[in-house]
Amino acid sequence: MRRGRASEDIAAAILEEMGYRVIGKRQPVVVDGEQVSDIDLVVEKNGVKYAVEVKAGYADVGGVRQAYVNALLTGMRPLIVARGFSGRDAEVLAEKLGVEVVLLSDIFVTDAAELAAVVEAAVAEALTRALSSILSGKEPSPEDIRYLEAIANSDSIASAAETLGVGIEDVGKAIARLKRSGVLSPLGRGYEGIRNGALAALIRLKLAGKST
Repeated sequence: MRRGRASEDIAAAILEEMGYRVIGKRQPVVVDGEQVSDIDLVVEKNGVKYAVEVKAGYADVGGVRQAYVNALLTGMRPLIVARGFSGRDAEVLAEKLGVEVVLLSDIFVTDAAELAAVVEAAVAEALTRALSSILSGKEPSPEDIRYLEAIANSDSIASAAETLGVGIEDVGKAIARLKRSGVLSPLGRGYEGIRNGALAALIRLKLAGKST
């Protein structure tokens, strides 16, 4: 099924026009041998590499945090491509963390019929994966549950680390461990997929009558 131009492709074209060189797309962020997130685009300009977070809509606080954390874990500089900020809080945080922002104009990338077909297929696939994740998977330990709850209720690795009172890398290592043990099966890309996987694991526990 043709999906039209993806947001990442549009962002890549715009960045290239601005003098950036695209050197990677959907690059995994690996901690302790396991993927804990991914970077939409990796670009380079004047010898500096940027980890780019692409937002089809507006960048919120969670998106700014994720861009910063991805860059921190990969030794690159953070950059967001979005239509703007969702609020003043996200703008202030971006300024504080040094996250650069490239603003997109409104772009409609597909017609209504194609969009409906894409959404329908995506929803069906997501439901299948979610139900499979809920009905399978290993039983977590009490410490696993603590991390799962923090991840499920946080919009970024940084936020989860803050909730748990640990470092960002500690959360990354915990995610890698949970994936290896079969407790956590990401449902989607990036941190959002990991968060959805954590929610599925907690739902599985609740259905089994073992939730905390």
